[in-house]
Amino acid sequence: MKRATIDSNEKEALAFVEQLKKEPLLSEYTITLYNANDFALFLEEKKNCSSCKGLKHCKNTNEGYALQYENDDFILTSCPYKKEAVLKSKENQKIKTLFISKSILSASLMDYNETTPNRKKIYEFILKFIQQTRQGIFSKGLFLYGGFATGKTFILGCIANELAKNDIESLIIYFPDLVVELKNAIGSDRLEQLMNYLKSVEVLILDDLGSENMTPWLRDEVLGPVLNYRLMEEKPVFISSNLNPAEDLLEHLSITKTSTDSLKGARIKSRLEGLVIPIELDNGKYRR
Repeated sequence: MKRATIDSNEKEALAFVEQLKKEPLLSEYTITLYNANDFALFLEEKKNCSSCKGLKHCKNTNEGYALQYENDDFILTSCPYKKEAVLKSKENQKIKTLFISKSILSASLMDYNETTPNRKKIYEFILKFIQQTRQGIFSKGLFLYGGFATGKTFILGCIANELAKNDIESLIIYFPDLVVELKNAIGSDRLEQLMNYLKSVEVLILDDLGSENMTPWLRDEVLGPVLNYRLMEEKPVFISSNLNPAEDLLEHLSITKTSTDSLKGARIKSRLEGLVIPIELDNGKYRR
């Protein structure tokens, strides 16, 4: 819509005001020569918003904001799309990732498929876990195990996102790559920083435990201290693995199978049992 300007003659300005008064969307407002241009912009942005399909399609002067008229004054307010984007950004800040695809941030319980009894049990567990954590009640996490492409990582992503929505911080890590990073950090401050973060983060999520090359150093100097600290401090852990915790996990942790290593492996397994509940995933579809 054409605007009135300082150079407009009075006749043109008055005609502009009368044109605005005829707009159905402006019928409840008092329009004068002094506020006509503001109401013209207000009308334009109101029409833009009525047909907008998302933030990237915004045609307004300030993306995600629209001019509003309240208490005899014009103010900028954010639209639902902008509010949603800000909320999502805040939620993502609650999810820290290391060595894992950012696409995990799009995993959602809205897309979760409860196709089998175990998957339904996982869904119900997540909701209960969130409720207890918000109340300050310690709850064990999950040890999700099963074959490839059963949706273990997707479920971990759902958990991380659900935690973020409830203002609970989590760290989700692809465990084999973390092991490489830890080894490269030996002898530097980076190692201590990583270890402290693994211990202290509110909820620790380890993806694909068991795919790494387990060594005595990794077991005794990294995994053991982290799990022991989190167990004592009641800090939850979630884990995904291809290893059956009842059959394969102890063998993986025992490494050389000597009596000493078997004992150390059993100690780690015992700590895990204090932190997680094992649930097996089958090949049912995990996305709706």
